[in-house]
Amino acid sequence: MISYADVDTLDAETREEISDLFDHADALHDLPDDLGAIEAWDDFIAECERVGFPHLIASARLSQYTIYSHGGMALEALEAFVELMRVLRSHGDLVDPRNVAVQLNAIGTAATTLADDPRIPLEKITRLIDLVEEQMHARGVDVTGAHVARATVAAAAGDAEATTQWIDRWRAEAGDGWRADDAGVIQMEIPLIARFDSDRAAETLEQRLRVLGIDPVRIDSGAPNADRAAKLAALLAFLRVRQGRREEATAIADALVAALGIEVLAREVVPHYLILALEERPDLALVAVDRLLGESALDASDWEAVAAAARSRLLAQPHGTEGELLRALAQEGARAHDERAGTDVHSRELAELWWAGLPPASPPAITHVPDVWGEPEERAEHILSAGWLGRVGAVCADDPPIAIKYRYQALLGETMQLMSAETAEESDALATRLTARARELRCATSRYAVPLLHGLGAGRRGDVPTMVVGYGRALEELRALPANADHVVPDIRAMGERLFPTVVEQAVASPDVPWDHIHPLVTTEQEVRAATGAPRAPVILAHAEIAAHVDDVDRLQAIAADLQDAVADEQQRIDGGAIYLELVRLVARFSPGFADHLASIVVQAGDAEQIRAATVWRSWLRPADPAVAAELTAVLQEADDDVTELGIVPGWVVLEVLVRAGRKPVAVLDALLEEVDGGNAADLGLIAAGGSLLLGRDADDARGAELRERALAIATGLAQRDGTDVWRTWVGRRWYAGDPAFERA
Repeated sequence: MISYADVDTLDAETREEISDLFDHADALHDLPDDLGAIEAWDDFIAECERVGFPHLIASARLSQYTIYSHGGMALEALEAFVELMRVLRSHGDLVDPRNVAVQLNAIGTAATTLADDPRIPLEKITRLIDLVEEQMHARGVDVTGAHVARATVAAAAGDAEATTQWIDRWRAEAGDGWRADDAGVIQMEIPLIARFDSDRAAETLEQRLRVLGIDPVRIDSGAPNADRAAKLAALLAFLRVRQGRREEATAIADALVAALGIEVLAREVVPHYLILALEERPDLALVAVDRLLGESALDASDWEAVAAAARSRLLAQPHGTEGELLRALAQEGARAHDERAGTDVHSRELAELWWAGLPPASPPAITHVPDVWGEPEERAEHILSAGWLGRVGAVCADDPPIAIKYRYQALLGETMQLMSAETAEESDALATRLTARARELRCATSRYAVPLLHGLGAGRRGDVPTMVVGYGRALEELRALPANADHVVPDIRAMGERLFPTVVEQAVASPDVPWDHIHPLVTTEQEVRAATGAPRAPVILAHAEIAAHVDDVDRLQAIAADLQDAVADEQQRIDGGAIYLELVRLVARFSPGFADHLASIVVQAGDAEQIRAATVWRSWLRPADPAVAAELTAVLQEADDDVTELGIVPGWVVLEVLVRAGRKPVAVLDALLEEVDGGNAADLGLIAAGGSLLLGRDADDARGAELRERALAIATGLAQRDGTDVWRTWVGRRWYAGDPAFERA
């Protein structure tokens, strides 16, 4: 085993290995606090064990404890702390003594986390404290953390005398980490006293506030420690209510709101202190209640906070379902704590403080249904559905209510399955069910993503009208959400934004999508982007798509200029190369020189795939230029003549370029058709060119005739929808000259 103290004396190879472990640990600290991070720390511990470096093993165990603790997983947190003690007991002499002191004194806060969960016997917590204190004495570490932990356990047991004795020892022996004037220490000490003696707790807190120079009714929001002062002032307001001094409590609460604002207070202050202090300001109290309900596990560990929320809601709506459900949950939590300790201190606090002045409880019938009330997530969803979900309106899947966060994860997982649905019937049924579930959970991301992905899946199956309808519904969901798109996960919203130009391209090219579906779609997209601040270049490109389709050259020219300005303005937020390649496709029929200019820009500034695509375009636009021909040869070599590696270029352009370059025409055509799964209306050029190619080689070729018929059907459908023969004429002149079917008006 390697001691932390000996690291500098190790050979270069081992020092580098240890250095890598420290770098790895730093990276792990940046991970989200979830079970994935726990597994990553387990892997890291295995690395440290292989090297034999207990210093970082101990740090990793403490990190795991912290993750479990923050996640409300007290049983797992206990086991992680026990694992930490095993490391320190066996190899503590090899760990940096400064770390050992911090790790052992963490028991002071750990005891609170563990005691909050009534499933953990107090005797088990006490045994852990014994282990910690044993190591404290063995290693000469300040034992105050153990005294704090024992005071916490005594308070949980309802033992006022023992609580006072341990607090007195804590104060008498406090080291630097447990100073009486430390705000964090005060917030641990005062509630322990208050459980048995509110007057003494308030008096002690007032003394601490004077030492810190904090006036609870004059909080300076610009002071460096304003949040610390606010937490202590809110605690005093809470105690004033318990003392029967409501006017003083309200005055403190009003001063806090004036100084920091209710949103900051709801985020920073212990919720049940703030909610009780704001009782005479119910609208403000509701902000704190809603913040609490979103962040609470809604289980026995949060019984006081749940009681505060219950009281607030019952005062607003006597016998309201939400308040009664919360009251029933708080009552069960207090009873569980009392049963663990063989006391009634928690239930008495409910009766004397939280239920004072309320009408007798009338628990809803659902509280007697074991399959609901006995299942934590089901119970929590019923509670949140009784009021909170309706008030918040929309929930971001990245910040779901803690108590049912896994239900949001499951909903998002199912939402993504829309992409893999094999049939329209399967997709429709799934979308219907998920739409209803997204509305139940007010999940903004799924409300947006379900129609979006349902439509995208339909588009992949060739059902362009359903794709357009789905995208339109997704836009309407986005527009209907509070604060527009803020509640939709950014990656999902960005996916929709990127999809928009493709939807418009497919819709414009498809005769079965009417214009009265296309124009409103573009208008709504423009409105939503204006509201959300999303890039406008894709909307301008959509207008260009429409102008090019109807041969409105003057409008296309004006739009192209506007689009270039937008690309320049938004170059950090969009893929300019991709947009320019789309513009090349739109203008090539009308202005080959301008198209070549745009393609040249992409060759200079695009990524590798875009450069290949732009080179293909330039070869088509400049067939007699030997320099461009040489560039094409290089591109084809780079792509191994694989047509799927040439980027986003219309298939008919690729076909003409490669045939001219000497490639086998039918082989190229087959590869192109396979790439687009046979093609749809947006592949009109490829379908028409393919039919012409095959019929030119063999007039009796069944495939050639079939492709010709498909091209004719698409072009005729466009003529009927558009009221113009632009596309039928274009196809006829380019590939079927003299064919009367393409000349009919």
